[in-house]
Amino acid sequence: MAGAIAIDTRAVSKIFGAGTPQEVRALDDVSVSIFTNEFFTLLGPSGCGKTTLLRLIAGFEHPTAGSILLEGSEISALPPFERPVNTVFQNYALFPHMTVAQNIGFGLEMQGRSKSEVADTVSEMLELVRMGALRNRRIDQISGGQQQRVALARALAPRPKVLLLDEPLSALDLKLRKEMQVELKRLQHETGITFVFVTHDQEEALTMSDRVAVMNEGKILQIGRPEEIYNRPSDRFVADFIGDTNFVSAQIVSKNDSSVTLRLGDSVTVEVGTPHDSPVGQDVTIAIRPEQARIATETDKVVFRGRLIDRIYIGTDTQYRIDINRPDPFVVRVQNAAGFIDPLKSSDPIAIAIDPIAIQVLKD
Repeated sequence: MAGAIAIDTRAVSKIFGAGTPQEVRALDDVSVSIFTNEFFTLLGPSGCGKTTLLRLIAGFEHPTAGSILLEGSEISALPPFERPVNTVFQNYALFPHMTVAQNIGFGLEMQGRSKSEVADTVSEMLELVRMGALRNRRIDQISGGQQQRVALARALAPRPKVLLLDEPLSALDLKLRKEMQVELKRLQHETGITFVFVTHDQEEALTMSDRVAVMNEGKILQIGRPEEIYNRPSDRFVADFIGDTNFVSAQIVSKNDSSVTLRLGDSVTVEVGTPHDSPVGQDVTIAIRPEQARIATETDKVVFRGRLIDRIYIGTDTQYRIDINRPDPFVVRVQNAAGFIDPLKSSDPIAIAIDPIAIQVLKD
């Protein structure tokens, strides 16, 4: 993806309690460009710095070092109310004594907009979030998911250049959260506003985002499209944080400019079509997604042999946990076909096949 840049952070650091024993470096030299009309997600565990970065863009915090640009203009010193951005928080911060329509129009009224403009914009936003029939309900008379839509409509009403979303789905139940993931992407597409979304939920990030930045310990480890992050993680942390992954030790036995040959176990070798910096003879870690391995048939090249520990049926697929004489069980995920009866039992011998394209050599 390329285009005009909405938000540009350049070598941004944030230190809380600088010069004290309690000093915390929440962000460490973070540089990222977020494009106009992009759904961009900051993903990582609690304490990784993603919310701090969001608050710096919003103006609720100021960087210790570095600069923040919006459409090419420095905004680091601007107060929040002078920045053309809006924020949707986890708790929505709605006024319970007001109606849905009054909540959406409140910010516009505070900006001194005319009554007719406020009325027209509120009607437009109600249509956008599909809440027109509930415009006269009080906030305490609607559900959590409906409240979330009202918070979005209120944030979108002033037509900000960037909408910041700080884990706004975390309070919703699983089914409603999945529905709202689709709704958020729809709203972003229809409004054309740049969305910057913060979450620790990998599925949310993969479902909604044009690009994802994976963060840990105040740094951005990898930025890419969801499929790039999932299929080609840059290092072990990213591979482990995004989805389920089997980690296996291997040794580089030969290499060229376009591939490396790995020894897995005593005798099996596999050529992997990705170059790697480590020298021949070096031990490395490889990552294999459970759904990208399979139970071997007679015509497959067997990569690992072991015994079935157990299987876990989860509706859409079955997970097989296999002892391959490594510290951790190897997991294979197989999609369930209609009417399939699994003949395998615990302790049965089992062989695993893996296509070389599914093997990712990691930087530890």
